[in-house]
Amino acid sequence: MPEDTRIPTPAPADRPTLKILVSGAQISGEYQVKGVVVTRAFNRLSSALVLIYDGDPASETFKASSSQDFIPGKEIEIVAGYHGNETTIFKGIVIRHGLHARNNRDSYLQVECRDRAVRLSVGRKSVYFYDSKDSEIMEQIASGAGLQTDIEATAVIHAQMVQYSATDWDFIVTRAEANGYMVLTRDGTLVVKPPVSSAQASLALTYGRNILDFEAVIDSRDQFDAVQSVAWNASGQVLTEVDGQVPAAVAPGNLTGNDLAAVIGLSPLKLQHAGQMKESELQAWADGQRIRSAFAKVRGRARIQGYGPMMPGDLIELGGLGDRFNGKALVSGLRHEINTRNWETEITFGLSPECLVESDRRVSGAPGSGLLPGAVGLHVGLVTALEGDPDGEDRIQVRVPLIGAGEEGIWARVAALDAGNNRGTFFRPEIDDEVVLGFLGEDPTNPIVLGMMNSSAKPAPFTASDTNPQKGVVTRSRIKVIFDDDKKSVLIETPGGNSVLLDDENGAITVRDQSSNKLVLESAGITIESTGDLILKATGDVKIQGANATMAADAQLQAKGSAGAEFSSGGSTVLKGSIVQIN
Repeated sequence: MPEDTRIPTPAPADRPTLKILVSGAQISGEYQVKGVVVTRAFNRLSSALVLIYDGDPASETFKASSSQDFIPGKEIEIVAGYHGNETTIFKGIVIRHGLHARNNRDSYLQVECRDRAVRLSVGRKSVYFYDSKDSEIMEQIASGAGLQTDIEATAVIHAQMVQYSATDWDFIVTRAEANGYMVLTRDGTLVVKPPVSSAQASLALTYGRNILDFEAVIDSRDQFDAVQSVAWNASGQVLTEVDGQVPAAVAPGNLTGNDLAAVIGLSPLKLQHAGQMKESELQAWADGQRIRSAFAKVRGRARIQGYGPMMPGDLIELGGLGDRFNGKALVSGLRHEINTRNWETEITFGLSPECLVESDRRVSGAPGSGLLPGAVGLHVGLVTALEGDPDGEDRIQVRVPLIGAGEEGIWARVAALDAGNNRGTFFRPEIDDEVVLGFLGEDPTNPIVLGMMNSSAKPAPFTASDTNPQKGVVTRSRIKVIFDDDKKSVLIETPGGNSVLLDDENGAITVRDQSSNKLVLESAGITIESTGDLILKATGDVKIQGANATMAADAQLQAKGSAGAEFSSGGSTVLKGSIVQIN
């Protein structure tokens, strides 16, 4: 630790000086600045709050507010130091302009400012990206917003990546976190890099010397001796499991992460994804969690005399705080508070163990797009009507009992195995059937019937078994199409007893009707059985050919030809009968 523990201000810290520049020019000396607050932090837009005394009740004017200096969109720069030796602590634009006035109290103008990257935070977007690294996607988004960049390359190339209904800012932060990176806005430059741990401490803070206020905590719940990311591998039909690597992270104190992890004893912490991810993606995910966990071992804040050169990502060295809190710490945020009398800087160190989507639910769009409270998850419905869609959109009417047990319900589209222009599969449930509903965008006014369900009240037409040999379709009137994997057969059957059986087990095709007539096609030949007459008719010729042909009649056999008749043989011909009549 450096021996000199004074804050290395460029001049004695007894008289802070402050300059505010708008569009490159210092504001008029007529404006009396009440105070300034500047905030910089990882994964947060840099911001500034400027308070200026304003308002004259006698003349009923607000000079500062009425000027062109502080309207939204103006470029603003804040410079602070001591005795005129100053450094820039913020550059950005005015985004909000407000007045505060109360009886018997000073009125003032409140000017809120953000880094130029604020344009990334407004408006949800949905975009496809192809064959790109996360860092390349970030570069593309930032350059489209007119920002400078300082982005360290990531490793994984995504064949496809989707930004769905998210602001550019939230998308960039979540993808950075997935790689163990941090996002910082620095005066119009978007910085995306992993936190450093090997640099020298830029400032030594010692309790009793230069620390004005201090608060820190060690939380064993945020420490894990192992992190494992898990996803389903569809090609191998197994889980892919990847272990996170131990990061080279710094944190103050003499308690190791493994010491603290043993308190809870969870090993490993599992990060589970229901979809399919490449092993390299899983590795980056697990590594990122280990990085956050390592830098979250000790978190806190230290208030010191105002100091401008420091930035999030720098290291500080804590001293005079005992074995549990002495040592290097990562600066994750800064807050400068400046008024006419004093300037103090609050340094936040350590990282939050939570990622953005865990800490801020606004990252994902509101259910129902914010138009109404959303219907989350799947719901049970009962069919009330199959026809009469008022919009002619092939919908059916479904009642959701939890919404209104006695109501007719709402019109819902029906998901199908195949659907297109005058083609597709067409299966509709029956009235009062139980169906499962989902909602587009979680909007309860946009339901879709995803499927139908059986129960003990409405049992399935087949009995389930683990061997699962039979699949099929059975209609309301018991028309059946049954597939049997054990018998390797397909049966089509009507309730009256008409059927077609394609049977690989017996090597036959059998057609039966409800009168017990039967046609069998098998390896031995074709058999036609009729319980009544058998009539063959054709508008053309009827030909019967085979090695041998036999016709037998129990009573009478007739062969007639209207135009002629011929009976011939290449060999002997035999005509026999008790009486043989020729002509």
